[in-house]
Amino acid sequence: KGRGLVNMDIKKHLNVLNKKQQSALLKLVKKKITKLPNKDGMSFPSLQTAPDLHHYKELEPLVEKLKEYIKRNFNVVKCWSLYTEGEESVWHHHTTDLTVVYYLKNKESLGTVFFKKNKMDCQKGPENSLILFKDEVHRPPLKKKGTPKLNRYTVSLDISFKT
Repeated sequence: KGRGLVNMDIKKHLNVLNKKQQSALLKLVKKKITKLPNKDGMSFPSLQTAPDLHHYKELEPLVEKLKEYIKRNFNVVKCWSLYTEGEESVWHHHTTDLTVVYYLKNKESLGTVFFKKNKMDCQKGPENSLILFKDEVHRPPLKKKGTPKLNRYTVSLDISFKT
């Protein structure tokens, strides 16, 4: 279950989906993941899906779980998956009411790195867990020199609250 608020108003929930749901989601993600151009025509450093995963039935169990964790009505604005090997990534933030990162495949339990008040905070991200946060500057983790490439799949959702 959830562990409540962590450091920067980050909520964490463990054991989110069952094995069958995880397997179906990973199968979809691996089928849809590709090299996407960003708005400048350059490629993102990692592989990712288009931001439309919430329209697939494999995402329904995750969205249903979110209804348990988010105690108000919401819409999924966009949803995508990211595959990272620990390569360089960009600090960024989301402008929606809430962001969710679900750690689908993440043997190293490397979570999301947050930057606030000139400090970095790397959260743990065990497989089959998720975090919810608001407008925090963050990025995926980098692999340490001399260590194998990461094999990390996450699913992110941008959430807006219904009024």
